[in-house]
Amino acid sequence: MGENYFGSHILILLGLMAAGSFMWGGLARWLRFGDSKAYQAKTWSITALVILTVIVSLGLSWRLTGYSYLLTGAAGWIAVAFGSIHFSKHPGPTYSDFKSIVLWLAKPHHWNAVFFGTLFALLLWHNHQMISSLRSLDGAHKFSLFINRFFTQISFIGVLYFVIQLSIETGPRWSRVFIWSCASLAPIAIILDHFFVGFWSNTLMDYLNNLGFDGLLNMADELKGGGIQVGVVTFFSICILVLVLFSGITWLTIHLSKRFDFKIRPIVVMALIVLGFGGATLEQSLGQSWKTRRNWMREYAAFELQISTIRPPEGLAFFEVKFRDHHWAQDAIDDDRELRITRKPDIYIVFIESFRADSLTREITPFLHLFKSEEAQPISHGWACSNGTHLGWYGSFTSQIPLQWEDSRAMDRELNWPGLYAFRLLKQSGYNLSIFAPSDLAFREMGPHFFSTENKLFTQHLIHDEDLPLPEREVALLEKFKGDLASQQNGSHFTLFAIDSSHFMYTWHKDFNPPFMPYHTGSFFPSSPDDQELQEVLNKYYNSLAWADKLAKDFCQSLKDADKYDDSIVIILGDHGEEFQDNGGWLHVSSLENEQVAVPIMIKWPKSHGRGPLLNDVSQLDIMPGILDYLTEGNPPANTAGLSVLQSEERTAIATTAQGGKTREAMLLARNGYKAYFTWQHYWNGRPPNSITLSRMTGPEGDIILPTENDYLDTLKKHFPDAFPRFFHSFHLKPQTFEK
Repeated sequence: MGENYFGSHILILLGLMAAGSFMWGGLARWLRFGDSKAYQAKTWSITALVILTVIVSLGLSWRLTGYSYLLTGAAGWIAVAFGSIHFSKHPGPTYSDFKSIVLWLAKPHHWNAVFFGTLFALLLWHNHQMISSLRSLDGAHKFSLFINRFFTQISFIGVLYFVIQLSIETGPRWSRVFIWSCASLAPIAIILDHFFVGFWSNTLMDYLNNLGFDGLLNMADELKGGGIQVGVVTFFSICILVLVLFSGITWLTIHLSKRFDFKIRPIVVMALIVLGFGGATLEQSLGQSWKTRRNWMREYAAFELQISTIRPPEGLAFFEVKFRDHHWAQDAIDDDRELRITRKPDIYIVFIESFRADSLTREITPFLHLFKSEEAQPISHGWACSNGTHLGWYGSFTSQIPLQWEDSRAMDRELNWPGLYAFRLLKQSGYNLSIFAPSDLAFREMGPHFFSTENKLFTQHLIHDEDLPLPEREVALLEKFKGDLASQQNGSHFTLFAIDSSHFMYTWHKDFNPPFMPYHTGSFFPSSPDDQELQEVLNKYYNSLAWADKLAKDFCQSLKDADKYDDSIVIILGDHGEEFQDNGGWLHVSSLENEQVAVPIMIKWPKSHGRGPLLNDVSQLDIMPGILDYLTEGNPPANTAGLSVLQSEERTAIATTAQGGKTREAMLLARNGYKAYFTWQHYWNGRPPNSITLSRMTGPEGDIILPTENDYLDTLKKHFPDAFPRFFHSFHLKPQTFEK
């Protein structure tokens, strides 16, 4: 399915293992039946094993892929069954064989009632927690939804029973250890999903899909990016210990079930599966008459497993689209053109981690609040172009929608990391490029992809000593920056400075006096905090921003001391925001709500230019066009996703993500208080789709509900008029009938 379907691949693998167990194990048992009559069962069993080994080997070597693998496996199975009947006179299935199946269904069998009962209770607890977090639903809707989940989990447990029981019945005795160890993954997955939903508002499946196999191979960087302070060896050791522990518990449940002699008829389990399906369908059938459309859609977005055939509309309107690839800088590089730069001021960009817009206050960040009010360009609303660091940086540096990031990274990897086109253009135009960061920038290959670690496009000052606390690294980088300033001539310097202390776990220097007390001191946040716990977490975050504010102040003061401040472009902004249970979760990379994508964007132009025009909505995508507009004195390159911040025209901000969390929303358009959210299938692969769905639309007065898809299209064009020519080659309605 592709590199960004890691979680889906795991489920497919487990499904193929179960199917293979039924088919080949059942075939082996059937061949052995009647062996006393010399039907050459051993020969055909060995033949089956050889064929199976060949097929699996061809699959592992990528010579058989996709459906060809499945069809070859089925053909091999049929060939063995047909051959054994035709050549060794083994009798085909008889009436007594089918009768034995019926007898098997009706006969009581020992079953692990303790395991399945515990798993059912665990699922109901997890579902109850998820339903409680859906704050927009009223009590009646939540109760009805819990009834639906109750019946859904009955069916799920029933199906799981047959998967495990048939695997045991058809497989060799030694395979039971492996089968029950795999079954132990179910409670682990439920607990992990609860953790991911409660902590990041993201499901375990979405996390695994977004992680990808590449992320698994670079787990050290993924752990650092997620703020998890353990090494790879420790992490995988913990995973193995957890699996061993749960496997032991599972075997304990087996012994307990045997001790109490629990038995059940498989036909009863089949009846329970039908009951669960019918109950879930009935709840949805009754619910469609009284549930609001928006809330009905929310419940389906929250739960991945829905067994009812009655479903809400998948969205408000459906569109066939083609996104623009804003390759302005690539064209210039390919044509070997330099920018027609007539001014070369020093340019300084300071990225502050996890800096949400409403945290820019006089109490939390006094220097930056004054900087924004008195020196920076007047900007009412700043918008990140995504909800993750690597995508926010990418959009800011390239003025390309982050949906292009995956393809850009893949292409640059093949070219041995030449660095982003925008930076290469600045380099060609005579700029000296440097970056100061308290990490190795290995997360999602940001270092080589953006700054060309291999080809030295940037002078890189990176400190990634794990034994040195993050704030101390930032102080060391600031001192290094001050030293470099003393030896630089004014002009032609482009410098990036990263402040990471405000990233989870939210830290500050040991000599810094935190202004907000008391603050949270634990390593992890509670999934359902009370008001006091929430305030303590916020205080810790505010303290880290206060420290970042001090660093930004010292950074600007160093420019003043070196007599560079007045003539330079100084940009200070957040890479993305941060959520603190505002929508039921923590941190970022889980939604496109304001808390995660509304960020401060502060731009100070050279003093001789003035502060710049007043703008309402500014995106990170507008930063590079604004810089180039100034450098070229009004002749920036065309075909950028953003608009120059030196132009006073109103504009639509766009944010996209591969990490939509429970909302499943992957794109946001925002302008003048109106917002439109979109989703699409497999959004987690991070690439432009061909079909998108409008999931909701809001305005200053709340949700916008309209009668037809055409009305939604007209309203989109009314409130986001510039979005269609800027971001899309085409945007057409895809007719689909739904109720009002």
